[in-house]
Amino acid sequence: MTYKVIVSYDGKDFHGWAKQKDLRTVQEEIEKILSKIFDEKIYIFGAGRTDAFVHAYAQVFSFSTNKTWEEEKILKSLNALKPSDICFISVNKVPNNFHARFSAKEKIYEYKIFLNSYDVFKKDYFLIYDKKINLRLIKKASKKFIGKHNFLSFSTSELQNTIKKINYIKIKYKKNVLIIRISADGFLRSMVRMIVGTLLDINENKKNISDIEKLLIHNVKGSCITKARACGLYLLEVKY
Repeated sequence: MTYKVIVSYDGKDFHGWAKQKDLRTVQEEIEKILSKIFDEKIYIFGAGRTDAFVHAYAQVFSFSTNKTWEEEKILKSLNALKPSDICFISVNKVPNNFHARFSAKEKIYEYKIFLNSYDVFKKDYFLIYDKKINLRLIKKASKKFIGKHNFLSFSTSELQNTIKKINYIKIKYKKNVLIIRISADGFLRSMVRMIVGTLLDINENKKNISDIEKLLIHNVKGSCITKARACGLYLLEVKY
């Protein structure tokens, strides 16, 4: 049987999604729990590999087992054994050819910015940004990213195929919080953080809007340079 699971997690104390030797990761924590539940070694496949300190409202992963359990029983067992910074939302049986990463059609991330002076209670969940925001300017700049482009300049990815399609970028401001929501058919490593970093550079007149076009045309890995902090990034949703 193959199961699809939706999970949320606070990334503050994790070194990312993917397993790493001697470091606490989300994947390792979940595999330990599932292996205990099913009394066999379970391997999971995530929809995406979030970096260290990145959070998720609805990360998706899939796994397979020879044992057949009811979804509700698996969900209750997962939440009974979970650590405090992980919460399992749903479990569903899916066709055996389902893969959390390769079956995904759309991924949506949010980046949260707190527009104020330093706040000790927000430092792990927002980018603290004490500069004035030119909302009209960054909205205009964000439109340059829409569509299908080679995003190698906005990534630290080792992948050969670095062409992605951004469906939309929505920017909202409310009560000192700026939220940048980005939907795409997929994302490269650090892509969202570098896009946000570039928009903030434009806000501070460190870059011009025309620099976005240059970086999209002249593809050099990570050449946009600026990368917003990981703590403000959230995986919001994965669509299939």
